[in-house]
Amino acid sequence: MSNTNDDENVTTREARSKLDSRQDPYWHEFDRASHLGYYKGNEVRVWMVRLTRGRRQLEERLALADDFENPDGVRVMDFEQARAAARNWCVVQVIKEAQQPADDRPFMSAGPACNRD
Repeated sequence: MSNTNDDENVTTREARSKLDSRQDPYWHEFDRASHLGYYKGNEVRVWMVRLTRGRRQLEERLALADDFENPDGVRVMDFEQARAAARNWCVVQVIKEAQQPADDRPFMSAGPACNRD
């Protein structure tokens, strides 16, 4: 998993069209420890989410980016839809973590996953 925070402009189709294809996603931090990723391969464009919890990183594919198709909000998403889906996913992960049996992990708050821009 890449730890870089590129903060390249991934908000529009036009901006994303200027980015190079590469193996690692372009990461955009939207909350502390929460990132929206844009993966641009040779043929596929995908939105991803990454949540950092201590030394652990959780990543998930969200949807196709709307580079070639109009967004439907489920299978294909624009930037705003992907960012909202990423926030929701992060909140769910924090809730799941909070429901785990107590162990030696340090206490983690839901704050970073719930912050707004």
